[in-house]
Amino acid sequence: MSRKADVRVSTPGLPPEQAVVVRTQLERILGSQQFRGSKRCQGLLRHIVEQTVVGDTAQLKERTLGVEVFERPPDYDTSQDPVVRATAGEIRKKLAQYYQEAGHEIEPRIDLLPGSYIAEFHPATAPAPAGNGSPPAPVPAVRPLRLWFRIGLGLGAAALVASAILLLLPRKETLLQQLWRPVLKAPGTLLISLGQPIVYNLKSARAQDEIQGIGTPAAGSGSEPDYIPKKDLVILPDRYAAMGDVICLVRLTTMLEKYGKPYRIRGEKSTSFADLRETPAVLIGGFDNQWTLHTVGQLRFTFEKDPEHFTDFVRDREHPEKMEWKLAGAWPYWDVTTDYAIVSRIIDTTTDRPLVIAAGITHYGTMAAGEFLTNPEYFAEAAAKLPRGWQQKNIQFVLRIPVVNRTGGHPHVLDVQVW
Repeated sequence: MSRKADVRVSTPGLPPEQAVVVRTQLERILGSQQFRGSKRCQGLLRHIVEQTVVGDTAQLKERTLGVEVFERPPDYDTSQDPVVRATAGEIRKKLAQYYQEAGHEIEPRIDLLPGSYIAEFHPATAPAPAGNGSPPAPVPAVRPLRLWFRIGLGLGAAALVASAILLLLPRKETLLQQLWRPVLKAPGTLLISLGQPIVYNLKSARAQDEIQGIGTPAAGSGSEPDYIPKKDLVILPDRYAAMGDVICLVRLTTMLEKYGKPYRIRGEKSTSFADLRETPAVLIGGFDNQWTLHTVGQLRFTFEKDPEHFTDFVRDREHPEKMEWKLAGAWPYWDVTTDYAIVSRIIDTTTDRPLVIAAGITHYGTMAAGEFLTNPEYFAEAAAKLPRGWQQKNIQFVLRIPVVNRTGGHPHVLDVQVW
């Protein structure tokens, strides 16, 4: 096979007996310690090998692989999103590590050469003889096709036995996986929309640095002024995120990486209604995310404010008289001992676009919502309260989060709605 990166024509597919050997070796590699922890590398290597085996190498181009393997849009910018190149580089390193281990060097070899997305295959090599001072006995010449056939029979039979055993073993899905199943199984790249609080910066860069403790205070500057004139402020609506929201984001993306679900991140200001209609999505943040407020505003549990009494609370539409899920006087310091959060998983049966919401009244609640959605033990406690068949239904949880020394604790479920 050609080693050039600009190959644009298909190559002949492998004979059946060689294809069996290559596919068996591929499964062995994908199950190795180098590959089993990376769904991204597994997916790309499997696609490349299969396309090379059948001879359809004309489609093994960066943009095509980005679309078919990583579900990027057809017009995506490969220079801004080098997912194919980066993953191919990881694959080459992992293959080198795999074949450096004892015993693997004699196996059939699968290579992905630098600058190319076409796999190369090499037959197994005979093991080196034990050193006894005498020259090694010559290995009888075997026609390549016959060698592949012999290896293929043995490895193919082993693969069939292994596959049968795996099929017989039960694969139990965790409760947390059942919660996320609609999102993980939904086609397309998951959209994560992150809340963006409105932030004010000082127009004077030096004054801003002084507030943040950067540099030396200007001569004559004393303590902080009692007020800052409006003319000295500039509004930044789309530059910052709350720390709790970001920690929630990190927890969710770490879990999605584990399950091999591709995702993209946007601020809520750059998220459109069309985006939420066309793709599975996760909304992070409460009062700093307009899409969260718009969505939960139509559900049983929602967020509301009482500006006259400086109170934020979770409203139960079925029991509007309940007012205990509230924070009074939390603004502006968020120096609270308790926070409340709403976690929702909504399945849109008409568009097949599931939506997950992780949102708190303050960032402590959002951070705890992220823990609840990624910690199997936390969700297992809540799952005990769910009715039969909840996996196919919409769910809302109300959580209470204790806050000690500005650190959120173990979230507790106060109420749940399943419909």
